[in-house]
Amino acid sequence: MTIARTAATTTTTISHTSADMTQWVGRAEPFETVRARYWYQLAQPYEKQHIGLIGFACDQGVRRNQGRVGARAAPPLIRRAFATLPVIADLQQRFDGQLSTLLGDAGDIRCDDDNDGFAESTLEQAQVKYADAVSTIVKQGGLPVGLGGGHAIAYGSFLGLWKALENTNDTTGSTNTVPTIGIINFDAHLDIRQSDVATSGTPFRQIAEHLDAHGQPFHYCCIGVSRFSNTAALFDRAEQLGVQVISDEDCHYQPWDTLAERVKSFVDQVDIIYLTIDMDCLPSSVVPGVSAPAAFGIELGFVERMVKTIMASGKVKMADIAEINPTFDIDSRSCKVAAHLLATIVEQHLLSA
Repeated sequence: MTIARTAATTTTTISHTSADMTQWVGRAEPFETVRARYWYQLAQPYEKQHIGLIGFACDQGVRRNQGRVGARAAPPLIRRAFATLPVIADLQQRFDGQLSTLLGDAGDIRCDDDNDGFAESTLEQAQVKYADAVSTIVKQGGLPVGLGGGHAIAYGSFLGLWKALENTNDTTGSTNTVPTIGIINFDAHLDIRQSDVATSGTPFRQIAEHLDAHGQPFHYCCIGVSRFSNTAALFDRAEQLGVQVISDEDCHYQPWDTLAERVKSFVDQVDIIYLTIDMDCLPSSVVPGVSAPAAFGIELGFVERMVKTIMASGKVKMADIAEINPTFDIDSRSCKVAAHLLATIVEQHLLSA
């Protein structure tokens, strides 16, 4: 793959902007009981809450991967869609009197690369800054949930989780004290491409190389893989790396119990799970606003049910949602679906806490 290396015409800036609480708005219901609660009423700037949202407002990985850019604008719009969702009764009952401890907004890592070319080191710097924010939340006992942005968020999410676990566990100097990490990715693409630079198509190959360099096994399960979205070379590499591939056709035609057991068996092999959802695993009719729309895809109900199964393990320590592209959205449909999945992750984590 050839990547355009046109020199940037403007200065690229990487910044960590604080939470914009003006995004957290919703309907007021003064005539209802106090149980008419919405997430916008609970969200606070992040200060060691159970959940820490952190945005990755970066398009550079998508641009390098020759995709359609625009995902950088997604994080605040996903928040806005999530803010209007109700807080379910089970959570209100379980955390009665402690609702302010549930959700914190840690702001956005912003990659301002307003140009059509290759911005040297931009993505890499953004990933490191984002990883630092993720690491802080993990070390403080929270579940970081990343909001992309392109799927280059995945390498940053993994690095942040790794850094937190390494700092917590590596007291002897051994390279094998970090708990075994398993990655579950809902995605039409394997994202293990070879390239001379990082892109939105390389993160899981980069993770494999990182783990190999540290003497750790690579446990990667990709759910929703399309045979029309991956070359034979990518499937060869997946086999070489021992990737567990569950295709989009498997998700449609194999019995639920069979697939659930495969995923549970994968979860049982590892200590910790990093869960990532590339929204292009869903059909373009459901999520039109993504960087690479899917002609087939897997059903939203299947994704939600599998996410609940994975979250029930109690092993998920990092999660993110990637590739929402508001430029191509219709009636905020894609952001609403992302908010639905975000709510599923949040609810299941808190109920199992």
